[in-house]
Amino acid sequence: MDSIIIRPLVATDGPAAGEVFFDAVQRGTMAEYTQEQRDAWAGAVHDPEGWTDRLDGVDGFAAEADGRVVGFMTIDADGHVDLAFIRSDAIGQGVGRQLYDAVEDRAKALGATVMTTDASLKARPFFERMGWHVVREQKPVRRGVELTNFRMEKVLTA
Repeated sequence: MDSIIIRPLVATDGPAAGEVFFDAVQRGTMAEYTQEQRDAWAGAVHDPEGWTDRLDGVDGFAAEADGRVVGFMTIDADGHVDLAFIRSDAIGQGVGRQLYDAVEDRAKALGATVMTTDASLKARPFFERMGWHVVREQKPVRRGVELTNFRMEKVLTA
C-alpha cells in the first residue's frame, strides 16, 4: 500500500464508505461474529444506497491509499465515535491509527473532554491500545439477531 492520505470525510464518499463498511463487517470480523451476526449487522449483500445521506453533515475523516478509500472514522461534537471502519485488506497498515489521531485531535478542538464509542469485538483491542477502557458490555439486537459490543470511553487531556 502506498502512502495513506487522511482527509475530511464528505457525503460524496458515501458509496466508497458503504463498500468499506460492508467489507469490514463481512470479511474483517469473521473471527469475532457468526455469518448470521454479520448479515444482521451489514446485510447479506452490499447496498451502497443511503450512505451518501448517512454521511451528509457528519464530521470525520477518510483514509485513501492507492486512489481508493480504505477506511473512515466519524466524531460528533460530544466526542462520540459512531463509525470506525477499515477495509479488511488494510488492517495492520497504520490506517486506523492515522484516522484515530485525526479524530481525537478533532474531538479536542471541538472541546470534548471525554470520547465514547460502541466498539465491536474486533475494534475493542484497537481502542484499548489507544488508551480507552470498557464501561460496559452491551448486547444490541440488529434485525432480530443479538450482537456483542462494548461501550468504551477515553478521558481527554489537553
